[in-house]
This record gives sequence, C-alpha cells and structure tokens, in this order.
Amino acid sequence: MVMSISVPHQDKLIKILLAFALLLNILFWFSVRDIDARWTNVPPPPNEKYASLYGLGDSSFSYRINSLMLQNLGDTGGRVTALEDYNYETLAQWFYLQDRLDPVSNFIPYLASYYFGSVQTPEVLSPVLDYLVDIGKRPYGEKWRWLAHGVFLARFEMKDIDKALEMANILSNVENDDIPGWARHMPAFILNAKGEKEAAYALFLEILKSSSDKMHPNEVNATKSYICTRILSKQEAVQNPICKNIY
Repeated sequence: MVMSISVPHQDKLIKILLAFALLLNILFWFSVRDIDARWTNVPPPPNEKYASLYGLGDSSFSYRINSLMLQNLGDTGGRVTALEDYNYETLAQWFYLQDRLDPVSNFIPYLASYYFGSVQTPEVLSPVLDYLVDIGKRPYGEKWRWLAHGVFLARFEMKDIDKALEMANILSNVENDDIPGWARHMPAFILNAKGEKEAAYALFLEILKSSSDKMHPNEVNATKSYICTRILSKQEAVQNPICKNIY
C-alpha cells in the first residue's frame, strides 16, 4: 500500500522549507555582514607546468589573462591597494612565469618598470631590477630599453649608484647593434654621477677614439660637450684639445 501526501500538505511542507531557508539566509547575513574583503597580498604563481591551464592550454591566452590580473591585482571590489603593500618578491616570480609563457611580449616588462616601478618606497624594487636585467640583456628587439629603465630606477629612485653602475655595464655589453650610443655610454654617465670623474673621462675618451667613426656627428658633438661641460672644470676644458670648439 503506497502512501501519498495530499496537495495541501505538499504546499505546507514547501512553505515550511522556504521559511527555514529564508531564516538560515537571514542568520547567515547577520553573522557575516561586518566582515570585509581582505587584502591577502600577491598570491603565489602556479607551477609552470600548469600555468597554461588559465587559458585552457593556450599559453598566449594565459599570458593575457594573467597580465590583466596582475594589472588589477589589489584594486577590485571597491578596494584600492597602495603599491608599497605588494610583495615584490612574489610579483617578480609572476613576471618570470609570464616571461616563460610569452618571452616576446613587452607588456609585463612595461608593467614591471613603469607601473610597479612608480612605488613610493623604491627600496622594495630589487627583485624587479633583477627581472629587468634578465629581460634587457637579450640580443633581440628593443629589450635593452627595459634594462635602461632599470638603470634609471636604480640611479634616481633607489639612489643606489653601485647597482646602477652594475646594470649600466651590463647594458653597454648587450650584443645588439641597434642599441644607441647614449645607452652604450651609460657607465660613463653613472661614473660621473658617482664622482669618479677621471674614470668617466677615460671611458668617454676611449669611446671617441674607438667608435667616433661609427657614431653620428651629433652624437660625437654631444659626447664632447658632456666631457667639457659636465666632467671637466672650465679651466681643464679650456686647456683640453677636445674642447677647442666649445670654449
């Protein structure tokens, strides 16, 4: 004998269940209404083997999804996070992961150098500078520009002359024929800023002796002008044959 529930009893049971669900929902709302979303900082990047799964196996698509995430990380849900609150060690790990997904794109180097590089506490930038060195010393395209910007960050933001000189020396030796003279001469500029004027003068002089025939005349003149007006004193410049058309 099969027992059946009449329609009125079914309606009553449904109403009781709905009321119970509504009561649970209200109780849950009261228990969590004072809880706000919290910034848990930069999440660790996934293992390289699984990184492309973000884009359903497409590395380029994964690169773009991750890039968008990094660009907006910390600024979602009505929350704005100061750049100084990011974990830059973990950020650099994401940068390297992205590089393995797409070593050609310049979006992440741009994000690292110009966006995260504008942090108001530049002492946290060391991992970013290491990343810019690894990207910037590649002998293709204009990757050298990221290394040049890293020199700028070290010199003017971090006030770390030694780090700037180290990076400038790497930049000057990058095997890329398209690197302009000012980038090749960067170590001399840093040496001069460091107060080692004799070393800067010797380096610039060697550049003129060995490379002036390959340099644009304007660049040669600019180099001479820098020597005579920024490195040498006026008395020294007047007596130096390099400066004869300047003083």
